Amino acid sequence: MDELSRAVAEAAEWLAAQPGPLPHAVPMLKERFGLSGLQACQAIALARNGQITKDEPNGRS
Repeated sequence: MDELSRAVAEAAEWLAAQPGPLPHAVPMLKERFGLSGLQACQAIALARNGQITKDEPNGRS
């Protein structure tokens, strides 16, 4: 997994761990994780679809 994919996976894991929906999630993820707008949207989609596992730091089980 390359560095950008890891950043998206890390952002998705963080987002999935939040107790509820976050307002302005795209700008927050861009600032917090250094993502582009597209990558922030990908992280949101991964978090919403439950495609992130928390067993391993790189998102793979």
